[in-house]
Amino acid sequence: MNLGSELDPKREEIERLLRLAHIHQVRGESIKAKELLQQALALDAENAGVWELLGDYQREAGDWQGAHDAYKKAHELAPDHASIERKYAEAVLQLTRQQEQYQQWERALEGKGTGSDLTLPRNPGLAFMLSLIMPGVGQLYNGQFLKGGIILATVVLSIVAILVVPPGGDDFFHDLFAYLVNPARVRGGLSSVQIGAGVAVLVAWFYAFIDAPLSAAARSRLP
Repeated sequence: MNLGSELDPKREEIERLLRLAHIHQVRGESIKAKELLQQALALDAENAGVWELLGDYQREAGDWQGAHDAYKKAHELAPDHASIERKYAEAVLQLTRQQEQYQQWERALEGKGTGSDLTLPRNPGLAFMLSLIMPGVGQLYNGQFLKGGIILATVVLSIVAILVVPPGGDDFFHDLFAYLVNPARVRGGLSSVQIGAGVAVLVAWFYAFIDAPLSAAARSRLP
């Protein structure tokens, strides 16, 4: 029996295993597909195509470390194969990004960055909406705990002052806006404390929803 006739049965068996693995993968039976690929590798551990296919299955499963290892082996066996080289580079890039994100969260959990020193990305749109709903919450979302706390406390205390300091009632908001536009239109039910508290709420509100998205955008640009 010559060498070619000895290799043909092995090659045919590998191809059969690959076909079966593909069928199981299409059916969503990833574990079975990987077992068949492992059987193919047991027959020919130097087959770059099998390693590449194993990497593809690992990537589809979200296992980028496993995909990286498989693509690396395939690249070592076939360094000039463009498809394998591209997939290997993609796996390296994905693992690098995951490591960077992990390190950012680790620094935050360890307390190495607090307040304005936190470098985790922020969403400017979300920061704007949070501040629009409640002044100071957008700053808290950005990690600006001192600033957010001051704004939030100012608003809460001002609202308490508006509610508990007489006089007030149904005419308060009419009187407040009338005072800001034309003091002569005030109906007479507005105290100086309520005027100051109302102005404080408006100022804090405007400042909060303008500052929050700008701060979030600045943090997102940090290296």
